[in-house]
Amino acid sequence: MRISNREFLYLLVIKGVNDKGSGATIFGVAKALGVSTASAYEEINHLIRKGLAEKRGDGIYITEEGIREMNSLIRAHRVIETLLVKAGIDPDKACELAKMFDETLPEEVVEKLYEYLGRPSKCPHGREIPST
Repeated sequence: MRISNREFLYLLVIKGVNDKGSGATIFGVAKALGVSTASAYEEINHLIRKGLAEKRGDGIYITEEGIREMNSLIRAHRVIETLLVKAGIDPDKACELAKMFDETLPEEVVEKLYEYLGRPSKCPHGREIPST
């Protein structure tokens, strides 16, 4: 399963709060993403049903599966971005273009591209390409 860019953004906010040592709140996620509390509530419950997040006593936490899925999308994005730059596209433009299809490209294609590119450790912007 590959998560959508929308799911990714929610998980990124939740993980950011978790990394500071606490659970995320629906209100806090809504505020961070500029969406209504009702929209955040709906999406967070969707993430919980998919096993990507969980409710605990003090808030919402990303699960190990959620972290794996985030890393999978980050990997796809950075591999695609690297390929586009190698083809002569400006790094910032490549980043924008990669967002258009990073969530839809099958993992086996991402892996083939990764191998084709010589197994790069970083994307054109210098960020680490997560391992599988």
